[in-house]
Amino acid sequence: MSHPPRHEPLRVTARTSTPRFRGTAVAVLLASLVAGCGSPAQLTFGDVSAQNHGDFGAAALSDEPALGDVADDPAAESVAGEATIVDGSPDSPNAAAASGGGDSSTHAGVEKAFERLVTGWTACFHRPNRCDVSRLTAAKSPERQRLTESLAFYAAENMRTKPDEGRLQWAIESLTITSDDRARIMACEYDTRVFFDSSMAETEIGDIIFDTTIWTRRVEWTLAKTDDSWSLWQRRIERRSPVARFCTP
Repeated sequence: MSHPPRHEPLRVTARTSTPRFRGTAVAVLLASLVAGCGSPAQLTFGDVSAQNHGDFGAAALSDEPALGDVADDPAAESVAGEATIVDGSPDSPNAAAASGGGDSSTHAGVEKAFERLVTGWTACFHRPNRCDVSRLTAAKSPERQRLTESLAFYAAENMRTKPDEGRLQWAIESLTITSDDRARIMACEYDTRVFFDSSMAETEIGDIIFDTTIWTRRVEWTLAKTDDSWSLWQRRIERRSPVARFCTP
């Protein structure tokens, strides 16, 4: 794996073999089996209370691969205003990025562009191998590189989110247009999305719950404007916690 995150997914592998025994070793084996029947081992999937597998809902700092964050249907909801952001078809994770033009240098124009971009960005993690990051991120931007690496990791590990399993809520706390082609947004996020291991999706087992950690984050976004259209330039997490809800979108 070229760029793994801080924590790699837990994998449980069952192996079977045909041991050979001779002499009194058979008796010893039988005795140990009888003694072990009273305390069978238990496997638990989706239980993150004992072990934190990391922030599987969003990018970490700008130099760290995101584990998610990152969805393809109403997975991102803005509660800062009145709008609920809904992506288009579940089969087109770039629908939100393709919609919405007319961005301007006004605060309202930047907010509208940000809603569109975050919706598309969140949608990428439903189908990591189908997301076109060029429709969301600026060329040569830190976020394009980070998001590309994150999605490649998720695709390789068969990890994904689902549009009907949790959601990413967010609200803009502050917005500053720093120049003609740059804007900075501070946002509060409340992330209840569930991450699944889809390696068994085509079998009777189906998707396996991998991480259900709920995250609260304060995130600084930088947007860049090219040809009168805003794109994501950088995402930096200022603070995050799986316990304290220090902001509420």
